[in-house]
Amino acid sequence: MQDGQKRFARIAIPFPLEEPLIYAVPPALQEGLKAGMRVLVPLGKRKVTGVVVDFVAQTSLKRVKEILALLDEKPVLDATLLKLSHWMAQYYLSPVGEVIAAMLPPSLRVESQRVAALRSDEVQVAGSLEKRIVEELKEKKGQVSVKGLARRFGGGLYRALNRLAAMGVVEVRESVRGGRRLGRQLTAESAPAPAEGTLGQQSRWLLTSEQDQALDAIRGRLRRGGFEVFLLCGVTGSGKTEVYLRAMEEAGRTQKRSLILVPEIALTPQLTDRLRERFGDRVGVLHSGLTPSERWVQWWRILRGDVAVVVGARSAIFAPVPELGLIVVDEEHDPSYKQDEGVRYQARDLAVMRGKLGGCPVLLGSATPAVESFENCRQDRYRLVELTQRVEQRLLPRVDVVDLRLDRDRDRDRDRDRDRDREARGRSGFHPKSLSVFSPVLKEALRENYARGQQSLIFLNRRGFASFLQCRLCGLVPRCPHCSVSLTFHLKRQSAICHHCGYLERVSGPCPGCGSEGLSPMGMGTEQVEEELRRLLPDARVARMDWDTTRKRGSQERLIRQWERGEIDVLVGTQMITKGHDVSGVTLVGVILADLSLNLPDFRAAERTFQLLSQVAGRAGRGKEPGRVVIQTYAPDHYIFPYVLSHDYKGFFASEGEFRCALNYPPFSRLVQLRLEGSEPGEVREKAKILAAGLRRCQREPNQQEVEILGPAPAPIEKLRGRYRWQILLKGREVSSLLELAGQARGLFLQSRSSRLYIDVDPYHML
Repeated sequence: MQDGQKRFARIAIPFPLEEPLIYAVPPALQEGLKAGMRVLVPLGKRKVTGVVVDFVAQTSLKRVKEILALLDEKPVLDATLLKLSHWMAQYYLSPVGEVIAAMLPPSLRVESQRVAALRSDEVQVAGSLEKRIVEELKEKKGQVSVKGLARRFGGGLYRALNRLAAMGVVEVRESVRGGRRLGRQLTAESAPAPAEGTLGQQSRWLLTSEQDQALDAIRGRLRRGGFEVFLLCGVTGSGKTEVYLRAMEEAGRTQKRSLILVPEIALTPQLTDRLRERFGDRVGVLHSGLTPSERWVQWWRILRGDVAVVVGARSAIFAPVPELGLIVVDEEHDPSYKQDEGVRYQARDLAVMRGKLGGCPVLLGSATPAVESFENCRQDRYRLVELTQRVEQRLLPRVDVVDLRLDRDRDRDRDRDRDRDREARGRSGFHPKSLSVFSPVLKEALRENYARGQQSLIFLNRRGFASFLQCRLCGLVPRCPHCSVSLTFHLKRQSAICHHCGYLERVSGPCPGCGSEGLSPMGMGTEQVEEELRRLLPDARVARMDWDTTRKRGSQERLIRQWERGEIDVLVGTQMITKGHDVSGVTLVGVILADLSLNLPDFRAAERTFQLLSQVAGRAGRGKEPGRVVIQTYAPDHYIFPYVLSHDYKGFFASEGEFRCALNYPPFSRLVQLRLEGSEPGEVREKAKILAAGLRRCQREPNQQEVEILGPAPAPIEKLRGRYRWQILLKGREVSSLLELAGQARGLFLQSRSSRLYIDVDPYHML
């Protein structure tokens, strides 16, 4: 379309609108306005940010408002990202405005709000509500948002404001907030300096023959150009990261840039160090741990083309990388790539689609690929490249499985500690002693490893001190009033806490149910493991890495740096310690209870457990010394353990594939989850039943007969954060039929203020 034909622009607004809105392009913007640029537009009484999607020469609308201002000198979303947003809106059944909002960092969004400002406090005010409003404005230094006043004072506010405005006491005006400065562009001086001590220090080593073969395959595609997906399946410690780095260097030789995703923020510092060794200060970083101003700086550095490589977590898939030549997804199997709120996208799948739309290769890497990804290799959709040996011919760690069912010594220790616990409570109130969490095998291994001066890693995917508290007399278990879960006991905080909504109860005194001596801790968590480690190895330097110890900004990176420098002898933690960390001093890994994830009501439970155990086992023996892994379980006969012991991913894939195929679960089918949430349990239940019945009527259509409808049923966690949840699962082989039926669900569902319908295409978390 010629510039002269840019009479109207279709603009995506960050609100749940099904289609972009149409605005007139003023003459002054005809030449400079391009698709992908941000603009300021009127929406009702507000001014909001929108992104130009495309242009139309005419419209049937009678009244069309004009664009107010252009916010950028160049598009913030290029043609590929605009195409990706359109695909996401269709595939994930989300409004395009919400998709655009997910793509842009909050600091790039601008919105206006109505503000009430105090003009005079000398006029006598008669009404009680008017007096309260004036007092509120005085307390807030003369200015409060109208939305904030409405939340505080409720009905009658707007009439009261009108009366105060007529008296000259209050002025209601519009204020633009967010987005820093309209149209502000970054200067080169704003870019952060590279990390100290990393410019020009290039640590390189000879590739193994397998690394060389893998790189040759990827290099060939980079030189030819075009889209292709590679799955780099390499055992832990086989040097996948070095293959990534060499592939990025190859992309740079063709004047292309690279994007690499990692599943956790914790992995970013270590990888960033290695990237800066190769690319100096031309490394961009994007993740949610950055402050808004840091994210702003990084976004504009990337958009200007000042970086050669971008590294980040899930949302970095939307980084505005110009001339993108390679996308890498490290630990591609990881569930952290799935977004569970807003637009429920899968960043790994978006990486594949972005590569396809932009015509560049995509490299997925993992020691334990997702079953869906490996099946794509079998179907020749992806190209499999393998690394079967560790670098420098290091051995994979020896894995021992300890059967906790036969551990009588541990039971005697537990009974003895329980008696001590009762005595301690009788003397000094509620202060439980920890129960024994280590088998004799793991205890001895920890002592020996510490005596040799080597590091140990202890994994338990449950934080807190105890899973729950229970009265031994009446059986009462404190539960969260907002969620269908028991409260987890935290010893240091002397509190029982809900890990879903944050609800907290102080624990003291007698049982609230029967008044007996008190509540006893049941089960275990990382806090309890840490305490017992300090008793077992009193002179060792013990640290804990979980959400409780890493909430403060920078604390996670500090722990990792200490771990890498050998300043911690034993590190205990949750899932965040299992991923990607390469610490040569770690020779022992202990898994306290492997059954936790096995027992979840989810068809992926075995896959996730195999991946977790394989990944955490892979932290051992990455240096010169051999590694050992001790896995404690009450289910040693489960079919995953022979494959964990032998580090046999392909064997596990074959066994798991038989199970999935028999039950018609992914990758042999596709799923869409419909989740209804509301504040009234009866309303949610009835609406779920009505929706399921309506979908079954739609299913009689010829193109819908292959879709299986499961439910409705309460979600495994029926109540979460005060909202009741029911769900319906759609299962079928043809994604088009699934999406069509899921789309019909929106029309069948009766929206209300108290209940909502959420659609999750390719759901990953079923709880």
